[in-house]
Amino acid sequence: MQLLDSKVQARVEERVKKSLSAYQGPTVQADELRRYVNRALQLGRADLAAEIVEAEASESDKLEPDVVLERIINESQLTGVAFFYRGILAARAIGRVVIGGGGFGTGFMISPSLMMTNNHVLETSQSAAASTIEFDFARDLSGNLMKRQTFRLSPQNFFRTNSKIDYSVVAVEATNSEQHLAKNRGWLHLIRESGKAVIGERLNIIQHPDARPQMIALRENTLIGVDGPFLHYSTDTRPGSSGSPVMNDQFQLAALHHAGVPKRDTNGHLLKRNGRRFRAGDDPGEIAWIANEGARVSQIVKDLLSQQLSEQERSLIDEAFIEAPLDTGEMLPEPPADGGSGNRSGPTGGVVGSDGIARWNFQLTFGPTDRPCQTGSQFARAGDTLVAPSSAAGANKLRAEEEDSYFDSVAEAEAAERYYEAVDRDANPNKLYQALSKLVIDSHDTVFGYRTARHSHLYPNIDRHPDGNLRSVYSGEPVDEELIQAEIARFEEAAALVAAENGLESSDLSTEQLENIDLVLESSGPFNCEHVVPQSWFDKKQPMKADLHHLFTCEPGCNSFRSNIPYWDFDDEEAESLRAIEVAVEMLDNLQQEGSRAACGVRDGRKFEPDANKGAVARATLYFLLRYPGLVGDIKTGSKSELTKSRLEILLDWSDAEPPSKWEKHRNAEIAKVQGNRNPLIDHPEWARDTNFNLGFG
Repeated sequence: MQLLDSKVQARVEERVKKSLSAYQGPTVQADELRRYVNRALQLGRADLAAEIVEAEASESDKLEPDVVLERIINESQLTGVAFFYRGILAARAIGRVVIGGGGFGTGFMISPSLMMTNNHVLETSQSAAASTIEFDFARDLSGNLMKRQTFRLSPQNFFRTNSKIDYSVVAVEATNSEQHLAKNRGWLHLIRESGKAVIGERLNIIQHPDARPQMIALRENTLIGVDGPFLHYSTDTRPGSSGSPVMNDQFQLAALHHAGVPKRDTNGHLLKRNGRRFRAGDDPGEIAWIANEGARVSQIVKDLLSQQLSEQERSLIDEAFIEAPLDTGEMLPEPPADGGSGNRSGPTGGVVGSDGIARWNFQLTFGPTDRPCQTGSQFARAGDTLVAPSSAAGANKLRAEEEDSYFDSVAEAEAAERYYEAVDRDANPNKLYQALSKLVIDSHDTVFGYRTARHSHLYPNIDRHPDGNLRSVYSGEPVDEELIQAEIARFEEAAALVAAENGLESSDLSTEQLENIDLVLESSGPFNCEHVVPQSWFDKKQPMKADLHHLFTCEPGCNSFRSNIPYWDFDDEEAESLRAIEVAVEMLDNLQQEGSRAACGVRDGRKFEPDANKGAVARATLYFLLRYPGLVGDIKTGSKSELTKSRLEILLDWSDAEPPSKWEKHRNAEIAKVQGNRNPLIDHPEWARDTNFNLGFG
C-alpha cells in the first residue's frame, strides 16, 4: 500500500470528502462555465460552445447545468473505432518507472524527450539520474510478456518538480542502448486550457498497479469534483499507480494521478472491502478505496511556465504542446527475443483516415506448417545472474517436443548404473542407508548460493515440466511466469542499486554481495520457492538451503500456507471437513488456523497434506534424510515440531503410491549435471522400503 506523507494524505482526504459530499450524480452537478466551453471546443463542437456562452449571457434562456453536461457527455460517448487506436497509441507512451533508490511508479512521455510522473516518485534530480522508465511492460495477444524497451532518464538536460502539486518532469535519453528512439514511443501532449473533462464525465487511466504489467481502467472512473489544482474522481486505482495519466475519451491528458483515498472507520482506521479493519500483515489488495485525486494538467502547465527556464529548457517545454503524430510506425510492441508465441502475424502499424477508421495491412497464413507451435517467456538478466536451458539457446522454456533433450531415458539409465556401481544392493537396511548416505554426501560436488540455485538452475531448467511450464509443487497448477520474473526483477534492481552506490556494474559484485542482497529481499517479500524440508528445521544454513533436490517452485500463498508444518495424511472424513474451511489470505501465516487453501492442500495444527505430488516431495524428503543425517526430527513436540520417525510410514506410502514421473526424473538428471549427486529414491524407488531411514532422524 502506498499512501503519501501523513499530513499530505490528510489534506488529500479532506479535499476529496468535500467533493464526495457535493457530488450528486452525473446529470445535476454544475461545473464552471469556462470548463464547459473549453470541453465543447475540444470535442470539435464550436456550435455547442457558442450556444453555452450565448445562453449564459441571456437572462431568460439560460441552459440548465444538467442539460449542458448531458450534451457534452453524449458527444464524448459518441466516438468511433479510432477510440481504440488512440488508446493503443497512448499506452505506448506510458511506462513503468523503476526508481533507483528502490520502488516503482508509472510515468508517461509528454513530448519527444520529456517524461512526467509524481514528485513523490522522483523527488530529486539525483533520484531521477539513477532511475529508468520501461515501456512495453505488458502482455501481448497471447498472454506472453513483451520485450521491454528501457530508457535512462537525463535530468541534466531537464528536471523540474513541485511537491505541492506533486509532479516531476524529466528528460529521457533520446536513444537507448538498443538503438530505440524515445520519440517513437509517442507522447501525451499538454493542453493549457482547463476543461479536458467536466464533472460527471468518464475518465480512463492506463497504469502499472503494484508495479505489474500495464493495465487500463477503461471508462470506470467518474470525475466528481474540482478543487483548486486538483481533480477528484472515483476509480479502482491501486497503490503503484502513482504517476499515471488520467485521460478523457479522446485520450487527452486531464490529470496526473497522485493519491488514493481509502475508506476509514470513525476512528480513522483503514477498512477492508469486507468492512473489517485493515491490520498490519493484511493483504493491501483488500483495502477499500473510495476516490482518488490527480493534479490538473492546466495547473501543472501554469506552474512549469512560471519558472525561470533557459532557452534550451523552454524549447523542450514548447515541444510538449505539440500533438504527437498518430502513426509512429511502431504501434505494437516488439515480441520477445525468442519469438514469443511463434510465427503469429499481427499489425505492424496502422493509418487512421479522415473518416476516423483505423486500417492495417495483414499477412495471413493458413493451413499446416512444418514448424511446431512454440511458447516462450523471457527472463530479465543482468550479467550472469541467469542461464538459459541448454535445450533451446536463448529460451527459458524447454521444448517439450524435443523428447530426448528433456529426458534421455537410455543415457540416464547408464549414468545411474555408473553412479551406484559400488552400492551393495543386497545389503541389510542399516548398511544400505549408510552406503547411500555416504554416496550422496561424497558426490555433492557443487554448493550454489541460494539465489544462483533458483535463478540460474531451478526456474530456467530443472523444475520445468514436459510442457515447458513451471508448476506449483503442491497443486500441479502452472505458476504465472510473471511471479518468477518479478522475483528476479526485484533482485536485479536491488543489485543494480548497490552496484551504482559503489560505482560498479552489477556484474562486478562478488558472489557474497549478491547473496547478501538476496537474503535481505527474502525477508521482505514473497518467494516462489518451496523447501520440502523447511528452512527453520536447519536454521537456513548452507548447503541445505540451496540443495536443489528439495527445492521446488511453489505459488507464494501456498508456500505461506504450508509454512514449516510437517507432512501428514488425513483420512477422508478429516480431509473433507478441513476442505470446507477456506483459510483467508490474511490468515495464511496464522498456523493455528485450520482449513484448506485451493490448489494447495489442507492443514490442522502441525499437520499438512498437499493436494498433489506427494510421491515427489516424499522422495525429496527421504533424500534429505540421507544427505543430512540428524537434522530432521530433533524437535519433536510443540509449535515448532518437525517431521519425526512416527511419520516415516507416510512418506513411504506416498512414494509407493506415486512412482517417479518424467518430470521428477528430468529434475534428478539435471541436478546431477550441475550439483553432482543424485536422489537414489528416484533412480531406485524400490530402495525406499529396503533402507532404514530411521537412522537419518535427529
